[in-house]
Amino acid sequence: VFDYMGKELDIEYYYRHPRSYQRRAIFSIYEPSPTIRGVNRPVPKTYRQHPGDACHLKEKLRPLTTSERSYIQTFPKDFIFAGTKSNLEQMIGNAVPVNLARYVGQCILNYELKKGKKITYRQLQLFS
Repeated sequence: VFDYMGKELDIEYYYRHPRSYQRRAIFSIYEPSPTIRGVNRPVPKTYRQHPGDACHLKEKLRPLTTSERSYIQTFPKDFIFAGTKSNLEQMIGNAVPVNLARYVGQCILNYELKKGKKITYRQLQLFS
């Protein structure tokens, strides 16, 4: 998370709503991000500290914003999303990271080129 957003987050820890309270929910920006889910909620007032949480509950603790979550999925900062906040959260959570999709597409394109298959100009544009 820090590698993508650095100090612009202005936090060291964030809350990610767990699937069950048997799992941790507080993460450090210096560790790999857990899976980005389609659910993004604030810290519940009834949340009990999990032994695996990266820190104790703090006032500055918050979930990542919709935009911040999209950056982790490697959407460009100028990408324009359309829809309700719930729809956006779901889209971002269900997305394949943009850079991963680009890499896989480039590998398929390279494979096809090596086999001698003709590639259209449009196909080349998609992955360059």
